[in-house]
Amino acid sequence: MKRIDINYVLAILLLLSIIVTGTLGYIQSQLELRKFVPHRYSAYITLSLAAVHVFLNIGKVWRYFRRKVRKK
Repeated sequence: MKRIDINYVLAILLLLSIIVTGTLGYIQSQLELRKFVPHRYSAYITLSLAAVHVFLNIGKVWRYFRRKVRKK
């Protein structure tokens, strides 16, 4: 599996986890559940996927910010 394939799969998983987290958060607020564990775990998964996504693309992020700073 190539790196670009991993990026695409990771982006799809990240979008799905954001949708699940939002849906579970809505259910939590509608049912007034204080400690709704599935919402908490899906949020942890979303944060982990986002961290991995940024880690894999840190070179692109670094080049972007470096170009922005040089233009000023």
